[in-house]
Amino acid sequence: MTKKLTFVIISIFLLLISCDKKQTELEFEKSVANEIFPALLDSVFHDTRLSPPPPPPPNSEWNDSTAVKWDESKLIAEYEKRKAELEKDTTKLVIAIVDSTYQINERAKKGLIDFYKDFAIELDTANIEQSYKINLSELKHAEKFKLKYRSEFPSTSKIWKGNYDFHLAGITGFSRIQFDRTKSYGVMISGFGCGSLCGFSALVFIRKEKEKWIIDKIMVTGIS
Repeated sequence: MTKKLTFVIISIFLLLISCDKKQTELEFEKSVANEIFPALLDSVFHDTRLSPPPPPPPNSEWNDSTAVKWDESKLIAEYEKRKAELEKDTTKLVIAIVDSTYQINERAKKGLIDFYKDFAIELDTANIEQSYKINLSELKHAEKFKLKYRSEFPSTSKIWKGNYDFHLAGITGFSRIQFDRTKSYGVMISGFGCGSLCGFSALVFIRKEKEKWIIDKIMVTGIS
């Protein structure tokens, strides 16, 4: 066997090992994203059908004829009644999931180091620039939710004006996960949209605890 042929065989072998490693890393990341998703959805979800009682107006305590009568106990009672009704409602709440993962950014990477600074973590060097298609069938979630791809709806704000035979409860998605070198800590970008001018984006810090992934904190970075 010539040296040239030997070199080619070794190169192909190393390439195959490298591909297997990348696939394994991606599958690991997907498993973490799928594991954390139920808690993530519950954390970011905001039911617009249930608005908390408004604060009392500035002049609610005036004693003259212009005073606004403010019955806080009545408002709270109505709120609790509506909340109980919605909790019993078995109608599925449809959540539109952005089809593919967002790209992670430098702000998130820095945020991961800063948030876990007491542990002096170092960023994992795996390439996470490439997005991947999210598989809805792999995402576990509470029984009250039903997931659909974002691409099944209008691409603009008209999504909120559609005449659906179901209740569109919101839009969410998530990014690739930036892990530390030990793959014990991580950060992802997520958020929730509940209307054309209703929503937020956030950094989601996660960590591994007793062989399970949990959300440490959701840090809001933008509100609309």
